[in-house]
Amino acid sequence: VANLVFISSGINAEYGVTVNPEYKQNLMRVANITFVMFDKDTMVIPKESEWFGFYKPGQSTELVSLEESEIWSQDKLGLKEMSSQGRLSFLKIEADHLRVPAEFWTDEIIPRLKD
Repeated sequence: VANLVFISSGINAEYGVTVNPEYKQNLMRVANITFVMFDKDTMVIPKESEWFGFYKPGQSTELVSLEESEIWSQDKLGLKEMSSQGRLSFLKIEADHLRVPAEFWTDEIIPRLKD
């Protein structure tokens, strides 16, 4: 878990890590962001980190969602603002890591790329 916290803290800007302001600036330039969680993921632990969730500090059982995190409450990456503008979406697929059926791409992902 210690290594996962490090990865999460560097990318997700939790646990008192200062966020590089360019991360937020660059994300805010994107028209829309879609996060996909693989419900049967055997590679990413916890799978909720695919939606910026992670374990509460100091343990590896209880999860904190994006909306409960400092990333969200302090809008460290601009995700809260993007959500209020309708530019953030979350999809869940019942599949293992990156095992994406063609119809998921055509039905869910490609239409989001057109905007």
